[in-house]
Amino acid sequence: MQINLFDVPDNDKKIGGGWTFLRNFQKGISDVKHALNNNGYDVSMACAPTMVSRDRWDAAKIKPRVLRADGVPEDCRNRGTGWPRMRDYGKEADLVIYQSQFSKQTTGRLMKRDGLVISNGVDTSIFTNKGQKEKSFGSPSVVFVHFRSDPNKRFQEVIERFRQYKIEHPKAAITFIGDYPKQQIKWHPKKLDFGMLDLVEGKDWRYLGVVRNRSKLAQILRSCDYIAYPSFADPCPNTLVEAMACGAKPLWPNEYGSTIEIMDLFKNGYDFSLKNMVIKYIKCFRDL
Repeated sequence: MQINLFDVPDNDKKIGGGWTFLRNFQKGISDVKHALNNNGYDVSMACAPTMVSRDRWDAAKIKPRVLRADGVPEDCRNRGTGWPRMRDYGKEADLVIYQSQFSKQTTGRLMKRDGLVISNGVDTSIFTNKGQKEKSFGSPSVVFVHFRSDPNKRFQEVIERFRQYKIEHPKAAITFIGDYPKQQIKWHPKKLDFGMLDLVEGKDWRYLGVVRNRSKLAQILRSCDYIAYPSFADPCPNTLVEAMACGAKPLWPNEYGSTIEIMDLFKNGYDFSLKNMVIKYIKCFRDL
């Protein structure tokens, strides 16, 4: 079976859920190559509508075509390509795969397209609760991972909630990881001490910058009790799945989105491995 993923050079340098899924899927394929040897349909799959231009989608020589639907399809978050491509690709695709029941019930209803649900997987060779940990920072220790200037991630809410949380948990500390754009204010949050008021850097909060080494990131996540995650309308966020695989529990989860759904899947023992995710996709491709 040949799977066309509309790959592009240097995809390892790109950020976003679709690109993380692409890299995870490619790695997962290497673990289940035996599953590709049987007869079955060749397919083309867009890992996210914003990742594949209309010309490439229309010119795909390998059919049928599969769309992995994205989350909130706001054009303002996707260079004006979010909803138009989602709507058109969803209409034209032979199969639509949603990342969660939440995504199917929201994005799917907007597209008026049924489809299957397959949760995102996580590289459990890296993100696991077993392995080396960093020295604990805070009791309890909270982490917040952020990479996009996206109001749906609710960065400001994390700051306000933590300041209130600190009143009842005086020994708590928060670790900020990632790239924090201007966030609709004039200066980078680091220059404003992340709005921590009278809290002390190095004692109550710290900023580690962008942690590109995934093994290092996993060590940090394993050392944390909670991941702050009030994010709004996420379909199945890789960051959350990675953190929970490392043992961090979601703090301040938003009911509108898939966070609660993911928490329930973890509680019920769902297999979030890349191998399980890829096998589910291959089965869908064959069923076409």
